[in-house]
Amino acid sequence: MALDTVTPRSRRALLTAGLGGVAATIAAALGRPAPVRAGLDGDVVLAGTNTAIYPTEIENTTNGYDVLYCYNSLWGTGVWGRSGSGVGVYGESDSHLGVEGASASAIGVYGHNSATDQPAVRGWALGWATGAYGYSGTADPPATPAKTGVYGYAAQDSTAKGVYGRSTAGRGVFGYATSGTAGYFTTGAPTSGTALRAVGRVHFDHCAGVATISAGTKSVLVSPGIDLTAGSAVVATLMGSAGGTTTVHRVALDTVADTFRIYLTASSTATVKVAWHVFG
Repeated sequence: MALDTVTPRSRRALLTAGLGGVAATIAAALGRPAPVRAGLDGDVVLAGTNTAIYPTEIENTTNGYDVLYCYNSLWGTGVWGRSGSGVGVYGESDSHLGVEGASASAIGVYGHNSATDQPAVRGWALGWATGAYGYSGTADPPATPAKTGVYGYAAQDSTAKGVYGRSTAGRGVFGYATSGTAGYFTTGAPTSGTALRAVGRVHFDHCAGVATISAGTKSVLVSPGIDLTAGSAVVATLMGSAGGTTTVHRVALDTVADTFRIYLTASSTATVKVAWHVFG
């Protein structure tokens, strides 16, 4: 068998080659973060704890298949994310769903926390669209309105409810507006539909009340505590007998003082109450 002969290398050549290898290693390390090493050989260890100081990235550049699929055939969690003070699970997409949850018999997406000043689930629309959207139906969900915090849509029958609020002792649904309208109700059938329906007593603050007309007088001044305009209308009804045929004569508005005065047709023979309601 023939032996290969190798020309002996000088000490200078060996030193030059060694320094070149070190320089290449340093350059590669400066150009990218160090690889993540979970086990002794850098592989992720199953049924164990893996630690890393840099992100682990898996990218599919070939087709549209899922990059990572986790499956629990029993009752545990398929994917669980946790953070000490940041976001536990974060999903982002350029043109589709950032995070999607689905279930055949349980909750698709569930959020809860123990904080006293933070919501369990928050939706934020940066493009002035809808922040949180709830849809009930089998067809494709319709488009959502712009500039809407919460939008509910139910597409079944006359018993369907787009948004349902319930409380044991407080308010089932609460609306608040700084300067606009706290509750606005409309119907798609203006001539036959119902915009607002109440089952039970209806309570109005400031826009409705009861005033008292003293015996021997024929009017009473009312300060409702709301702004009155030229378009405001007041309905007044006697809740007792003012004597004879005496009844409500008229109501005079004072839009500067935001008051109105209820007049009778004659002086009342007894102290009598009169109910009033302001519209508009």
